[in-house]
Amino acid sequence: MPLLLLLLVVFIAGCDRIEKLFLEEDLLQRPPSKRCAECHQNIYNQWLDSRHSKAWTSPHYVEASNNHTKTKYLSCHAPLEIHPEKKPQLRDKLREEGVNCFSCHYKEETNSMHGPYDVFSPPHYSTYDPVYITSKICSSCHQKTYKQWQQTASKRNCQECHMPAKKGRLIQKFPFTYLHSKKDIHSHKFPASIASEKDFQIKISINDDILTLSIKNTGIPHSVPTADNGKPKLYIYLTGFKNGNEIFNQMQIINSKDPLKFGKWKELDFFIDLKPDKVVVTILRKLSWKNKKEKVLQKEFQF
Repeated sequence: MPLLLLLLVVFIAGCDRIEKLFLEEDLLQRPPSKRCAECHQNIYNQWLDSRHSKAWTSPHYVEASNNHTKTKYLSCHAPLEIHPEKKPQLRDKLREEGVNCFSCHYKEETNSMHGPYDVFSPPHYSTYDPVYITSKICSSCHQKTYKQWQQTASKRNCQECHMPAKKGRLIQKFPFTYLHSKKDIHSHKFPASIASEKDFQIKISINDDILTLSIKNTGIPHSVPTADNGKPKLYIYLTGFKNGNEIFNQMQIINSKDPLKFGKWKELDFFIDLKPDKVVVTILRKLSWKNKKEKVLQKEFQF
């Protein structure tokens, strides 16, 4: 009944007048993200679990920024507004929320919330903005990775891997939940997807006392590891066996300053005393904000 009443009022008064009737002006004054959760509870809960919500308060970032005194990247950890390929301004309020709802969705120039759908949203003005379905929306802060992605000419955008979509409703609050049909709702957890064996080509060659491991990133449409800030790493372990006995175990590190570039071979040389008849390659990754290493792949080579 409340929904029918609302629809009847919309029919009689028209959308413009309804917007003014239901408008909650504080929503366009960058309130705490908890205010958005009153309608967008699911997206808010996802954001709470994301790195974006911890961008300012993460112990790793607090340490790396010397308690926020290194100013170079502060504005990307508490941005006022994001605009494609433009470094954002640091906001004055609610910095502890990191990259919050208003950082990404509110634009002062239109005094409205921007997003990928053209929707009727009485509590606040909304603007359909197609840039939200492109990688450009990420380029304000992730400029280095965005440029790497551009060079790959990949058809996959950032959202496909880091904001996977699932059918659902934009709003959970009754009766507004029924204003829109179910849509592809992209995850606001922003998962740090992990590569696997299918994303790499690996070759090994042995010449006298040098074993050369060649790796090519064929599946991740940016460099691996990648970061505009932080120090993610790949750990490459090489274990050699002869007649079932381990004869060497060596490791090299690949960092974001000299990464695995998309479509490019990278060669790593390992000095060995004995020629193995089996080599096991194990690749682990360590994200900037984690102490634990995660397994990417393990592959055996017989000689």
